Amino acid sequence: MLKRIKAFGDKVRYINRLIIGIDEKQTVLQDQNIQLMEKIQETHRSLDKISQQIRELEEKWKYITTYVNPEYLLLPRQKGLKYLLVGFYGAVNLGDELMLQKIYEDLSLVKNDIYVLMCDNIELNVFLYPGVNIIHYPKNKFDFNFLADAFDCVIYGGGAIIDDTMYSLNDSYKYDLGRIFIELSSAFIEKGKKVYSLGLSTNDSLTDIQYVTKLKHIIDNSAYFSVRDKYSAQILENLVGHQIRQINDIVLTYKSEEAQKKSAGKYRIGIIWICDDKLKKQLHELLEHILVVCDLEDTEVRFIPFYDYCNCDMNFYDGLCREFEAGNLSIADMPHSFDQVYSEICECDLVISMRYHGALLGLKGGRRTLSLLYSQHKHYYNKMTDLYEKFGREQDLFTSLDQLKGAIPVDSTQPGMKIQFDNSEYDMVISELINLYSDEKEEKKDGMF
Repeated sequence: MLKRIKAFGDKVRYINRLIIGIDEKQTVLQDQNIQLMEKIQETHRSLDKISQQIRELEEKWKYITTYVNPEYLLLPRQKGLKYLLVGFYGAVNLGDELMLQKIYEDLSLVKNDIYVLMCDNIELNVFLYPGVNIIHYPKNKFDFNFLADAFDCVIYGGGAIIDDTMYSLNDSYKYDLGRIFIELSSAFIEKGKKVYSLGLSTNDSLTDIQYVTKLKHIIDNSAYFSVRDKYSAQILENLVGHQIRQINDIVLTYKSEEAQKKSAGKYRIGIIWICDDKLKKQLHELLEHILVVCDLEDTEVRFIPFYDYCNCDMNFYDGLCREFEAGNLSIADMPHSFDQVYSEICECDLVISMRYHGALLGLKGGRRTLSLLYSQHKHYYNKMTDLYEKFGREQDLFTSLDQLKGAIPVDSTQPGMKIQFDNSEYDMVISELINLYSDEKEEKKDGMF
């Protein structure tokens, strides 16, 4: 009995030792866990400190770049004539890109000295502009004087640039060409530099007093100033009290085949729309009308994209085609040159457009071209009305969808016609700009001897 009690006691003592050992190990593990947690907390504090330092550096960088645009600091500073070409470039809005391409090619003798000011489009396919010196819109108020100091000449290459609707907004100098035009031109003029404006157009009215005051100064002190339509000219003439030059839109200066004929096939209706969701219902209604009144077996509808920013037009048209599921609807590839878009338009029998340059190319190609005036953008009235009057087709410009639908199918006895325009004024300005370069080179050469 005693042996059994003794053995039991030994087992109890053994179990106690095991428990004590486990407690000791737990204590060690707890200590290790505490140390590990302290190290994790210390790491978190270090990471927080590093994150705070990064935020502080970011704030310092933002502060620094508020007053210095690093991109502009890379501009070559050696003496010599340099051209700054400005427009709504880089978005990519095809009409503006065609104006850029044309003037850039026409200034071929001075290409190396041309810098193009483009909007900040991170998705821009820069391979569309091989060899072009690209910089971006101003990011601070000091950039205008900096650019005026760096360049000897600024050229505004067409577009609806004269617009005061956003002039009073605090940050509009960073993105609005209406204000960029005013501030940049003023800076160039004050530094004794040359300002050239080629075929611009205005809003349907200008009411901002400060904007108008600066605009008058720019018009009267530019080396060359012109608009592309008589209605913009009239608005400006009423402001400045003297005549304003008018030249043709830059895209009208492209050389094109005299009689480019459509390939055989179905009757093709080319549609160039402003691809905004607010205008989708109208296009939907127009398509339904076309599919009702036209012979479906012998008619096809071709959507021609014009605006490539974030695949805007392609996505819009693709969604529309999926909604209709009609076999006679198709989408052209996004054109990126005059030859591409002109060939596409000349494959149409009828063009229906909401875009100014879409209408211009249709009329230029001798295609019957119907347009719906976009009333939300007030600058459309001046340029569109003048364009249709130039081609003698005022009856094909409509102010409502119902009017447009009433003209479809078109009267085949009123075909489109091609008109030749006198572009000698534009050619004269291009020659003057090239001669600026030549004169500068001659002065340098004379100075060497």
